[in-house]
Amino acid sequence: MSIYEYDEARHIRQEREDAWEDGKQAGLLAGKQTKLRELVEKKLAKGKSISEIAEALEESEDKIRELVKELETKEHTSSR
Repeated sequence: MSIYEYDEARHIRQEREDAWEDGKQAGLLAGKQTKLRELVEKKLAKGKSISEIAEALEESEDKIRELVKELETKEHTSSR
């Protein structure tokens, strides 16, 4: 018997674990994005500028502008 013999059950188990871990990471990233959007929305409501928000949240101004644009698009489509 070779030490390099294929173990199908082990391979399938490893594939499942990898897929679960990928899903977990994607969920965490989505959660962080949602929280960041919420914080940006709150700071905008308080009259903060994009540069102030970026500094407070330790994000780039480009990232904050992108989120503000998404929020404006969301508001525009929900007000119809």
